[in-house]
Amino acid sequence: MRLVRILALIALCLAFTPTSALAVTGYDSAYSGESAFVMIDAGQTQSFQVFFSNTGTTTWAKGTATEVDLAACLADKVTCNAQDSTDSTWNSGWLSATRYATATQASVAPGSLATFAYNIKAPADATGTHRFNGDLVVASSGARIHPEGYYQDATVNAVGSVTGPTPTPTPGSTPFPSARPTAPPATPTPTPPNFTISPWAYACGHTTFANPATAQDTGMATDGCPAGDIPGTATAAYNSTTGALALSKGGATSDDLAAGALVGGLTHVTTASFDVAGYCGAGAPRINVTTGAAPGQAGSVTHFYGCSANNTAGHVSITFANAASDGSGNGGVAPTETVYQISFVQDELGDTTLTSIKFNGMSQ
Repeated sequence: MRLVRILALIALCLAFTPTSALAVTGYDSAYSGESAFVMIDAGQTQSFQVFFSNTGTTTWAKGTATEVDLAACLADKVTCNAQDSTDSTWNSGWLSATRYATATQASVAPGSLATFAYNIKAPADATGTHRFNGDLVVASSGARIHPEGYYQDATVNAVGSVTGPTPTPTPGSTPFPSARPTAPPATPTPTPPNFTISPWAYACGHTTFANPATAQDTGMATDGCPAGDIPGTATAAYNSTTGALALSKGGATSDDLAAGALVGGLTHVTTASFDVAGYCGAGAPRINVTTGAAPGQAGSVTHFYGCSANNTAGHVSITFANAASDGSGNGGVAPTETVYQISFVQDELGDTTLTSIKFNGMSQ
């Protein structure tokens, strides 16, 4: 997940592709975010969403000559409107073999945000991490409007180990106790928290769940990292005593690297708030909220709420139903909508600490 795309990849695309083939009068775009990479089981269907702003002068209108599509690209990130030979087995309802999707909105005016969503289905024999590369093109001509080097990864879950059999106890006599044992005092049932916070760290297709969680981006393509990545480390830790969530991304913002925390125990949200010390950017730390269906399933919608837009003197306050606060352009989250996942995400270079975290006006 990267709110600022890889400048080096853009330069690479420009270096190897004639400028005239990329310049489309009236069309331009800017990458604005994406849903999380997914862990997927063989045979399972999941979905991706990516968001682009229309920074040109032409409205993208679905079903017309100005429709804009998200096209498939090869691993070189230069050859688009082309299908990688391994992609065909993952195609689940795409527009075509070489086009993932068009915008979900009927029209996207200049300055507005477009959402592109598509499903993937892992083949029965799938293993490892599979990458889906793409770029926006004018639907009628296939011309790329602004090379971005977009991609998202799906990592196939390994088959779990089989639990060994439980040993059969050896029969034997049980002596009668000399005195009736005293029953231990009842253990008080702890009051469950209003929500849980579970840190994670992500690097190049692999997510680590722990507390603290650490993930290292080696910058080596052989380890699944993009060729332009710079080695770095992402860390996430939560102190349940102080209520402090510390998130750090020590690699370049453009690197395939992030830290965050899942928020569990909530099925509906109205508000969120926290105090922030350290980095507070337009897209990180942010809160991602998934509605409609579980993440990666058909119908799921990701909403995101950035730090700086909702920050007043170090206090971030979010009203989820406020469409203007929803950076994904998906209209906010109504109090009656079912929430399937909530996550804090730090995927821009910097260190940040969140305290006094509240959801629906309640502390943990």
